[in-house]
Amino acid sequence: MKRVPEPELMVGPEQAEAYAGPHLDSAYWLFLQCFRKFFHDLVPEDAILDLGCGPAAIPLRLARLFPNCEIHGIDGAPQMLEQGRQAVRREGLEHRVQLIHGILPHRIFLPRSRYEMIISNSFLHHLVDPMVLWNALHAYGRPKAAILIVDLVRPTSEEQARVVVDNYMPDAPLQLRDDMMLSLCAGFTLDEVTSQLEEAGLAGNLCVKMVSPCQFAVYGKLNREL
Repeated sequence: MKRVPEPELMVGPEQAEAYAGPHLDSAYWLFLQCFRKFFHDLVPEDAILDLGCGPAAIPLRLARLFPNCEIHGIDGAPQMLEQGRQAVRREGLEHRVQLIHGILPHRIFLPRSRYEMIISNSFLHHLVDPMVLWNALHAYGRPKAAILIVDLVRPTSEEQARVVVDNYMPDAPLQLRDDMMLSLCAGFTLDEVTSQLEEAGLAGNLCVKMVSPCQFAVYGKLNREL
């Protein structure tokens, strides 16, 4: 199936409310499981950068896991960030979770110039140019920074994509089901991701692995000096 890019930003209030709800908890759970599996000895002590943080579901979970670490999230959608800021305030974590509006590849002024870990969940498939994400790892990562990217794999056909939606979101709101269908059609194959990593000079130190029937993870550490 040929890739069909979707809009890069989710700007509608209905989308933001849907993504802040409980229907994506399994996706967030999977991300944390990948974190534990691939970085089981890592205890961040400074700051993690989340690219495409959405309503801050993952930053909040990481803040609970690592009380000595700050988490800074970037997103280009103001409605998503507002949902995230409300959640941060509810949990009283304003001193450790900061959400910043920014759109890559524009340079974004952040609380840190470089980060010990960079993460991203379901952001890559939103990009018309996937190199925007991979180049951001070089721009914002410290030498030896830990990297964890999780995203959707594009199915071979629309029929297969609909099966995935039915299996993973049978009871979700129509908004989320439609968005997942669009996201699957906008995803990349493992071969495409591997080629992107080679182009970005990352193939030698980041691994690509399927972590669910419809998701892959890219993980490892940057291998460069400043």
